[in-house]
Amino acid sequence: MSFLVMDDGEYSFIWETLCDLQLIFHPKYSREGKIDHKELLGLNIKKVSVMLDRNLLSSLLKLTRDGYLKDEQEMRIIALLMTWMIMNNYPASAGLALKEYATKINDLIEPKRELREFNNIFDYYPSMMWLRLAEGAIDSIPVCPLPTEPFITEIKYNEDDDHLLMHIAEMLHVVYLCRRRELSPVEKMLDFLIWNYKYLLICESTLVYTAMLFTSQSGIKAPKNSGSNDIGKILVGCRNQAWDLNYLSNWSSFHYYEKTMDEIFMFATNDILLKRIFINTYTSGGVGALIEAVFSKSDSQKIFEVVNFNQRNRIKPDFGADPKIYLHQLIEQEKHRVMETISDRGNFNYH
Repeated sequence: MSFLVMDDGEYSFIWETLCDLQLIFHPKYSREGKIDHKELLGLNIKKVSVMLDRNLLSSLLKLTRDGYLKDEQEMRIIALLMTWMIMNNYPASAGLALKEYATKINDLIEPKRELREFNNIFDYYPSMMWLRLAEGAIDSIPVCPLPTEPFITEIKYNEDDDHLLMHIAEMLHVVYLCRRRELSPVEKMLDFLIWNYKYLLICESTLVYTAMLFTSQSGIKAPKNSGSNDIGKILVGCRNQAWDLNYLSNWSSFHYYEKTMDEIFMFATNDILLKRIFINTYTSGGVGALIEAVFSKSDSQKIFEVVNFNQRNRIKPDFGADPKIYLHQLIEQEKHRVMETISDRGNFNYH
């Protein structure tokens, strides 16, 4: 990697623009995408890594394959992010983004080829080129030679992990509730909570998403194809939505142990839904504050009563010796629950 030389104006431009765009998130150092750079840069004893979502990784790979992006703003954003990581010596982590791609195409080799390509990018380009592209001084970069051999690693990127399977089951139950139009928003939330406590561990990001979804908050949508009569399309939509939540729950498992680790993971995304979920999960008051904001006082009280009762009397579900078997069975259960709503309407179309 070459040296990156910038003046005070360029240095401020990178930090300030990154904060304005709200691309980098962390509950302590960048709760709303506004990075506390003084405190972050003061972490001399800890290594900082940046976890990229699939959209950012895909844009980076396309930019280096073609030398430019048709969407100029997206191209400048990628260059800005690369400049910021390079100037602070923050390595990027693409593991989850590669896994999303691998599970989508059900392939093991292509994601490993992308990993080699991703690693090559940091060695191939002069650091100053990213800065000039971010500033708008240049409009393209040289094409990075594509690797022919996949990166050698034992990681099986195409295997669904427990977090993803959990979120697929959750999204199927969300679809079921969305199709129950006779239920009020609070009834849907209460049903989801009771179901969640019975079958799964509680994920705060999922609760934030469901609370915003059931109360029809602006820009918050149900899994794609939720209203379809084709269970195959519904499953695809649930898997796609599950991946958004999977980024946050996998990332949070790292954050949970940060105090005992020598590494801190920041999360990078330009996805509006992911940003809203993250901000509302880790803002002051967290999930409880969100529930009070989107539900009436009486409805919020009903929700808190269910939460408090289950927290006091919680018997966690037994996932057995192989959690994947349990989770696949739960997915099948929820799939058939959705199928029943389709069948009841006389429009069942199952492939």
